[in-house]
Amino acid sequence: MVLRAMNQSCLVLVIAAMDVLAGCGGPADAALRDGVYEFELTREYLRQNGIPAVQAAGESGVHEITIDRGAFVDRWRTADGTVGACTGVFALDGDRASFHWTDGCTGDWAMRYSADGDRVTWTDFEPLDPDAGPEEQKVTEVFNSVPWTRTGDQPEKGEQ
Repeated sequence: MVLRAMNQSCLVLVIAAMDVLAGCGGPADAALRDGVYEFELTREYLRQNGIPAVQAAGESGVHEITIDRGAFVDRWRTADGTVGACTGVFALDGDRASFHWTDGCTGDWAMRYSADGDRVTWTDFEPLDPDAGPEEQKVTEVFNSVPWTRTGDQPEKGEQ
């Protein structure tokens, strides 16, 4: 009886230790952390996925997303050197992120994320405009199907 109780106690300790270790490494890596992320939308990728030529020309290029305590900034530079930037706010609900533009862009959206180290991939894209149709759904999917790579912490003051 003593041996059985001891084995059960050991089992409880092993399970508790596994929970602690999972809490130390697993969820922290799965979080959408504040910082700077980059992804690239080539003009060719956008055009091949049905984005109009004018929009593809103006919004293609390397995008740098800075997320910071519920706010985000999307800055990009096209292949021809044109720059753009938009700002907004976002909210997290588990693995679902909702993004709402506050300046410079339109087309709010939500999606689910999965983080693996510094790489974030997106799924389950949903335009948030109640009047959104198939075209808005397509744009939401095409622009967000590209993984983000975390490249660093917040920029120094004055860099934003």
